[in-house]
Amino acid sequence: MVYVGLDVSGKSLVAYAVNERKQRVFEGEQPASRVGLRALVRQVGAGPKLVACEAGNQMKWIVETLKKLDAVQVHVVHPHEVKWITESRGKTDRVDAKKLAELARAGILPRAVHVVEGRVRELRELVSARQQLQSKRIALINTIRGYVYQEGHRLPEKFFAGPTWATKLARLPVSAPLRLIMETFMTSIAALVTAEQHLTQRLVAIQDRRCPLLESIPAIGPMASRVVLSAVDEARRFDDQKAVANYGALAPTIYQSGAVRQLGRINRDGRGEVRRVLLQCAHTVVRMKSAGAKPLQQFYARIAKRRGKKIAVVALARKLLTTAYGVLKSGQPYDPRKLQPA
Repeated sequence: MVYVGLDVSGKSLVAYAVNERKQRVFEGEQPASRVGLRALVRQVGAGPKLVACEAGNQMKWIVETLKKLDAVQVHVVHPHEVKWITESRGKTDRVDAKKLAELARAGILPRAVHVVEGRVRELRELVSARQQLQSKRIALINTIRGYVYQEGHRLPEKFFAGPTWATKLARLPVSAPLRLIMETFMTSIAALVTAEQHLTQRLVAIQDRRCPLLESIPAIGPMASRVVLSAVDEARRFDDQKAVANYGALAPTIYQSGAVRQLGRINRDGRGEVRRVLLQCAHTVVRMKSAGAKPLQQFYARIAKRRGKKIAVVALARKLLTTAYGVLKSGQPYDPRKLQPA
Protein backbone atom coordinates (compact mmCIF):
# COMPACT_ATOMS: atom_id res chain seq x y z
CA MET A 1 0.00 0.00 0.00
CA VAL A 2 1.18 3.51 -0.89
CA TYR A 3 -0.13 6.40 1.19
CA VAL A 4 -0.65 9.65 -0.71
CA GLY A 5 -1.24 13.04 0.87
CA LEU A 6 -2.93 15.50 -1.48
CA ASP A 7 -2.95 19.25 -0.87
CA VAL A 8 -5.44 21.14 -3.03
CA SER A 9 -5.26 24.84 -3.88
CA GLY A 10 -7.02 26.93 -6.47
CA LYS A 11 -4.35 26.40 -9.13
CA SER A 12 -2.41 23.26 -8.24
CA LEU A 13 -2.46 19.80 -6.70
CA VAL A 14 0.56 18.82 -4.60
CA ALA A 15 1.05 15.12 -3.82
CA TYR A 16 3.45 13.41 -1.42
CA ALA A 17 3.53 9.61 -1.18
CA VAL A 18 5.19 7.20 1.27
CA ASN A 19 5.19 3.42 1.44
CA GLU A 20 4.60 1.20 4.46
CA ARG A 21 8.27 1.54 5.48
CA LYS A 22 7.88 5.33 5.59
CA GLN A 23 10.06 5.80 2.53
CA ARG A 24 9.20 8.57 0.13
CA VAL A 25 8.15 7.13 -3.21
CA PHE A 26 6.82 10.24 -4.94
CA GLU A 27 6.60 13.99 -4.69
CA GLY A 28 5.10 16.17 -7.39
CA GLU A 29 2.71 18.88 -8.51
CA GLN A 30 0.13 19.16 -11.28
CA PRO A 31 -2.51 21.74 -12.32
CA ALA A 32 -5.80 21.54 -10.40
CA SER A 33 -7.81 19.62 -12.99
CA ARG A 34 -9.09 16.11 -13.67
CA VAL A 35 -6.25 15.54 -16.13
CA GLY A 36 -3.68 16.76 -13.60
CA LEU A 37 -5.14 14.56 -10.84
CA ARG A 38 -5.05 11.43 -13.00
CA ALA A 39 -1.46 12.26 -13.99
CA LEU A 40 -0.42 12.51 -10.33
CA VAL A 41 -1.94 9.13 -9.52
CA ARG A 42 -0.15 7.53 -12.49
CA GLN A 43 3.16 9.07 -11.44
CA VAL A 44 2.85 7.59 -7.95
CA GLY A 45 3.16 4.16 -9.55
CA ALA A 46 1.27 0.87 -9.73
CA GLY A 47 -0.36 -0.92 -6.80
CA PRO A 48 -3.03 -0.01 -4.25
CA LYS A 49 -3.09 3.56 -2.97
CA LEU A 50 -4.83 5.44 -0.17
CA VAL A 51 -5.26 9.12 -1.04
CA ALA A 52 -5.91 11.47 1.88
CA CYS A 53 -7.06 15.06 1.33
CA GLU A 54 -8.91 17.78 3.20
CA ALA A 55 -12.53 18.64 2.48
CA GLY A 56 -12.94 21.82 0.43
CA ASN A 57 -14.86 23.44 -2.37
CA GLN A 58 -13.16 21.19 -4.95
CA MET A 59 -13.87 17.97 -3.07
CA LYS A 60 -16.73 16.86 -5.35
CA TRP A 61 -14.80 16.49 -8.60
CA ILE A 62 -11.68 15.20 -6.86
CA VAL A 63 -13.56 12.35 -5.15
CA GLU A 64 -15.51 11.54 -8.33
CA THR A 65 -12.27 11.32 -10.33
CA LEU A 66 -10.39 9.21 -7.77
CA LYS A 67 -13.25 6.74 -7.34
CA LYS A 68 -13.11 5.93 -11.05
CA LEU A 69 -9.43 4.89 -10.85
CA ASP A 70 -8.40 1.31 -10.15
CA ALA A 71 -6.90 0.34 -6.77
CA VAL A 72 -7.43 3.82 -5.30
CA GLN A 73 -9.11 4.46 -1.94
CA VAL A 74 -10.11 7.98 -0.88
CA HIS A 75 -10.13 9.39 2.65
CA VAL A 76 -11.47 12.95 2.99
CA VAL A 77 -10.85 14.61 6.37
CA HIS A 78 -12.44 17.70 7.88
CA PRO A 79 -10.04 20.68 8.00
CA HIS A 80 -10.96 21.42 11.63
CA GLU A 81 -9.77 17.96 12.66
CA VAL A 82 -6.27 18.51 11.28
CA LYS A 83 -5.80 22.07 12.55
CA TRP A 84 -2.24 21.29 13.63
CA ILE A 85 -1.33 21.29 9.93
CA THR A 86 -2.60 24.82 9.36
CA GLU A 87 -1.04 25.99 12.65
CA SER A 88 2.38 24.56 11.80
CA ARG A 89 5.18 27.12 11.59
CA GLY A 90 6.64 25.55 8.47
CA LYS A 91 3.35 25.42 6.59
CA THR A 92 3.68 24.85 2.85
CA ASP A 93 1.66 22.82 0.36
CA ARG A 94 4.39 20.17 0.40
CA VAL A 95 4.41 20.00 4.21
CA ASP A 96 0.62 19.68 4.34
CA ALA A 97 0.65 16.86 1.80
CA LYS A 98 3.51 15.09 3.61
CA LYS A 99 1.75 15.21 6.97
CA LEU A 100 -1.45 13.81 5.48
CA ALA A 101 0.53 10.96 3.92
CA GLU A 102 2.27 10.20 7.23
CA LEU A 103 -1.04 10.25 9.12
CA ALA A 104 -2.49 7.82 6.59
CA ARG A 105 0.51 5.49 6.88
CA ALA A 106 0.27 5.50 10.67
CA GLY A 107 -3.49 4.83 10.54
CA ILE A 108 -4.34 7.89 12.63
CA LEU A 109 -6.25 9.98 10.12
CA PRO A 110 -9.42 11.57 11.59
CA ARG A 111 -12.68 9.89 10.69
CA ALA A 112 -13.50 10.34 7.01
CA VAL A 113 -15.97 13.01 5.93
CA HIS A 114 -19.23 11.54 4.63
CA VAL A 115 -19.36 12.26 0.90
CA VAL A 116 -22.98 12.44 -0.27
CA GLU A 117 -24.05 11.37 -3.74
CA GLY A 118 -27.12 11.29 -5.97
CA ARG A 119 -30.29 13.05 -4.82
CA VAL A 120 -28.78 13.99 -1.47
CA ARG A 121 -25.84 15.69 -3.20
CA GLU A 122 -28.30 17.66 -5.34
CA LEU A 123 -30.28 18.61 -2.23
CA ARG A 124 -27.17 19.78 -0.43
CA GLU A 125 -26.01 21.93 -3.34
CA LEU A 126 -29.46 23.50 -3.78
CA VAL A 127 -29.74 24.21 -0.04
CA SER A 128 -26.31 25.87 -0.07
CA ALA A 129 -27.17 27.99 -3.13
CA ARG A 130 -30.50 29.04 -1.61
CA GLN A 131 -28.71 30.07 1.57
CA GLN A 132 -26.30 32.21 -0.45
CA LEU A 133 -29.21 34.03 -2.09
CA GLN A 134 -30.89 34.59 1.27
CA SER A 135 -27.68 36.00 2.74
CA LYS A 136 -27.26 38.46 -0.12
CA ARG A 137 -30.92 39.53 0.09
CA ILE A 138 -30.65 40.14 3.84
CA ALA A 139 -27.42 42.08 3.34
CA LEU A 140 -29.14 44.40 0.84
CA ILE A 141 -32.09 44.88 3.19
CA ASN A 142 -29.76 45.79 6.06
CA THR A 143 -27.94 48.25 3.79
CA ILE A 144 -31.25 49.96 2.99
CA ARG A 145 -31.98 50.17 6.72
CA GLY A 146 -28.63 51.88 7.26
CA TYR A 147 -29.17 54.42 4.48
CA VAL A 148 -32.68 55.26 5.69
CA TYR A 149 -31.48 55.58 9.27
CA GLN A 150 -28.93 58.20 8.15
CA GLU A 151 -31.83 60.44 7.11
CA GLY A 152 -33.68 60.03 10.40
CA HIS A 153 -36.10 57.18 9.56
CA ARG A 154 -36.11 54.00 11.62
CA LEU A 155 -37.80 51.02 9.96
CA PRO A 156 -39.68 48.57 12.23
CA GLU A 157 -38.15 45.16 12.85
CA LYS A 158 -40.62 43.31 10.60
CA PHE A 159 -40.91 46.06 8.00
CA PHE A 160 -39.66 43.83 5.14
CA ALA A 161 -41.76 40.81 6.15
CA GLY A 162 -45.04 41.93 4.58
CA PRO A 163 -45.92 42.05 0.87
CA THR A 164 -46.34 45.85 0.83
CA TRP A 165 -42.89 46.83 2.10
CA ALA A 166 -41.78 48.13 -1.32
CA THR A 167 -44.77 50.50 -1.53
CA LYS A 168 -44.18 51.78 2.00
CA LEU A 169 -40.49 52.28 1.30
CA ALA A 170 -41.25 54.31 -1.85
CA ARG A 171 -43.40 56.71 0.19
CA LEU A 172 -40.63 57.65 2.62
CA PRO A 173 -39.55 61.31 2.35
CA VAL A 174 -35.86 60.88 1.47
CA SER A 175 -33.32 62.71 -0.67
CA ALA A 176 -33.10 62.14 -4.43
CA PRO A 177 -29.75 60.23 -4.28
CA LEU A 178 -31.11 57.89 -1.59
CA ARG A 179 -34.31 57.29 -3.56
CA LEU A 180 -32.22 56.21 -6.57
CA ILE A 181 -30.14 53.92 -4.34
CA MET A 182 -33.27 52.37 -2.82
CA GLU A 183 -34.87 51.77 -6.22
CA THR A 184 -31.70 50.05 -7.46
CA PHE A 185 -31.49 47.87 -4.35
CA MET A 186 -35.20 47.02 -4.51
CA THR A 187 -34.75 45.77 -8.08
CA SER A 188 -31.89 43.54 -6.94
CA ILE A 189 -33.91 42.26 -3.98
CA ALA A 190 -36.83 41.37 -6.24
CA ALA A 191 -34.47 39.44 -8.55
CA LEU A 192 -32.98 37.56 -5.58
CA VAL A 193 -36.46 36.66 -4.32
CA THR A 194 -37.39 35.25 -7.73
CA ALA A 195 -34.19 33.20 -7.92
CA GLU A 196 -34.75 31.92 -4.38
CA GLN A 197 -38.28 30.83 -5.28
CA HIS A 198 -36.97 28.86 -8.29
CA LEU A 199 -34.49 26.99 -6.06
CA THR A 200 -37.17 26.33 -3.44
CA GLN A 201 -39.49 24.84 -6.06
CA ARG A 202 -36.70 22.57 -7.29
CA LEU A 203 -35.85 21.53 -3.73
CA VAL A 204 -39.42 20.59 -2.85
CA ALA A 205 -39.81 18.73 -6.14
CA ILE A 206 -37.02 16.27 -5.24
CA GLN A 207 -38.61 13.13 -3.81
CA ASP A 208 -37.09 10.72 -1.31
CA ARG A 209 -38.81 8.01 0.71
CA ARG A 210 -37.30 9.46 3.91
CA CYS A 211 -38.91 12.89 3.51
CA PRO A 212 -42.43 11.74 4.58
CA LEU A 213 -40.87 10.19 7.70
CA LEU A 214 -39.28 13.50 8.66
CA GLU A 215 -42.45 15.44 7.84
CA SER A 216 -44.38 13.33 10.36
CA ILE A 217 -42.52 15.31 13.07
CA PRO A 218 -44.43 18.44 14.18
CA ALA A 219 -43.38 21.70 12.44
CA ILE A 220 -41.05 19.94 9.98
CA GLY A 221 -42.44 20.59 6.51
CA PRO A 222 -41.21 19.85 2.98
CA MET A 223 -38.43 22.44 3.07
CA ALA A 224 -37.13 21.60 6.55
CA SER A 225 -37.22 17.85 5.86
CA ARG A 226 -35.02 18.26 2.80
CA VAL A 227 -32.54 20.48 4.63
CA VAL A 228 -32.21 17.90 7.41
CA LEU A 229 -31.97 15.00 4.94
CA SER A 230 -29.31 16.76 2.87
CA ALA A 231 -27.13 17.07 5.97
CA VAL A 232 -27.78 13.80 7.82
CA ASP A 233 -28.25 11.42 4.85
CA GLU A 234 -27.41 8.01 6.39
CA ALA A 235 -28.41 8.14 10.06
CA ARG A 236 -26.42 5.03 10.99
CA ARG A 237 -23.13 6.78 10.26
CA PHE A 238 -23.52 8.64 13.58
CA ASP A 239 -22.57 6.94 16.84
CA ASP A 240 -25.38 8.44 18.90
CA GLN A 241 -27.63 11.45 19.44
CA LYS A 242 -24.75 13.56 20.79
CA ALA A 243 -22.82 13.05 17.56
CA VAL A 244 -25.74 14.12 15.35
CA ALA A 245 -26.45 17.15 17.58
CA ASN A 246 -22.82 18.21 17.28
CA TYR A 247 -22.96 17.74 13.49
CA GLY A 248 -26.09 19.90 13.34
CA ALA A 249 -24.39 22.74 15.29
CA LEU A 250 -26.79 22.29 18.21
CA ALA A 251 -24.47 20.89 20.88
CA PRO A 252 -23.07 23.10 23.67
CA THR A 253 -19.34 23.66 23.96
CA ILE A 254 -17.84 22.05 27.06
CA TYR A 255 -15.03 23.23 29.30
CA GLN A 256 -13.76 20.71 31.84
CA SER A 257 -10.77 20.88 34.13
CA GLY A 258 -10.60 18.62 37.19
CA ALA A 259 -13.91 18.84 39.01
CA VAL A 260 -15.01 21.92 37.04
CA ARG A 261 -17.36 21.28 34.12
CA GLN A 262 -19.07 24.16 32.35
CA LEU A 263 -21.37 24.25 29.33
CA GLY A 264 -21.00 27.21 26.99
CA ARG A 265 -22.61 28.46 23.79
CA ILE A 266 -23.72 26.05 21.10
CA ASN A 267 -21.04 24.69 18.82
CA ARG A 268 -20.74 26.58 15.49
CA ASP A 269 -18.54 24.04 13.72
CA GLY A 270 -21.44 21.95 12.41
CA ARG A 271 -23.91 22.51 9.60
CA GLY A 272 -25.36 25.98 10.11
CA GLU A 273 -28.29 25.45 7.73
CA VAL A 274 -29.61 22.67 9.99
CA ARG A 275 -29.40 24.89 13.06
CA ARG A 276 -31.18 27.78 11.34
CA VAL A 277 -34.08 25.75 9.95
CA LEU A 278 -34.64 23.78 13.17
CA LEU A 279 -34.62 26.93 15.29
CA GLN A 280 -37.46 28.22 13.09
CA CYS A 281 -39.25 24.88 13.50
CA ALA A 282 -38.77 25.08 17.27
CA HIS A 283 -40.50 28.48 17.42
CA THR A 284 -43.38 26.98 15.43
CA VAL A 285 -43.70 23.96 17.75
CA VAL A 286 -44.17 26.25 20.76
CA ARG A 287 -47.27 27.78 19.11
CA MET A 288 -48.82 24.55 17.77
CA LYS A 289 -52.10 23.09 19.03
CA SER A 290 -51.76 19.51 17.77
CA ALA A 291 -51.55 16.54 20.12
CA GLY A 292 -48.34 15.34 18.46
CA ALA A 293 -46.54 18.52 19.52
CA LYS A 294 -47.52 18.18 23.19
CA PRO A 295 -44.48 16.16 24.38
CA LEU A 296 -42.17 18.61 22.63
CA GLN A 297 -43.98 21.54 24.23
CA GLN A 298 -43.71 19.92 27.64
CA PHE A 299 -39.98 19.46 27.08
CA TYR A 300 -39.71 23.14 26.12
CA ALA A 301 -41.66 24.21 29.21
CA ARG A 302 -39.39 22.23 31.55
CA ILE A 303 -36.24 23.81 30.10
CA ALA A 304 -37.77 27.31 29.97
CA LYS A 305 -38.68 27.12 33.64
CA ARG A 306 -35.09 26.35 34.64
CA ARG A 307 -32.98 28.12 32.00
CA GLY A 308 -35.19 30.67 30.23
CA LYS A 309 -36.99 30.76 26.89
CA LYS A 310 -33.98 31.43 24.63
CA ILE A 311 -32.04 28.42 25.86
CA ALA A 312 -35.23 26.36 25.79
CA VAL A 313 -35.76 27.13 22.08
CA VAL A 314 -32.23 25.95 21.27
CA ALA A 315 -32.79 22.81 23.37
CA LEU A 316 -36.05 22.19 21.51
CA ALA A 317 -34.28 22.56 18.15
CA ARG A 318 -31.77 19.95 19.30
CA LYS A 319 -34.65 17.72 20.39
CA LEU A 320 -36.18 18.02 16.92
CA LEU A 321 -32.85 17.02 15.35
CA THR A 322 -32.36 13.99 17.60
CA THR A 323 -36.00 13.00 16.96
CA ALA A 324 -35.35 13.25 13.20
CA TYR A 325 -32.25 11.11 13.72
CA GLY A 326 -34.33 8.47 15.52
CA VAL A 327 -36.98 8.51 12.80
CA LEU A 328 -34.39 8.07 10.04
CA LYS A 329 -32.52 5.36 11.93
CA SER A 330 -35.63 3.32 12.72
CA GLY A 331 -37.44 3.94 9.43
CA GLN A 332 -40.65 4.54 11.41
CA PRO A 333 -42.75 7.75 11.47
CA TYR A 334 -42.83 10.07 14.48
CA ASP A 335 -44.56 8.64 17.56
CA PRO A 336 -45.21 11.23 20.31
CA ARG A 337 -45.53 8.46 22.93
CA LYS A 338 -41.80 7.75 22.65
CA LEU A 339 -41.03 11.29 23.85
CA GLN A 340 -43.01 10.99 27.04
CA PRO A 341 -40.69 11.19 30.09
CA ALA A 342 -40.30 7.95 32.00
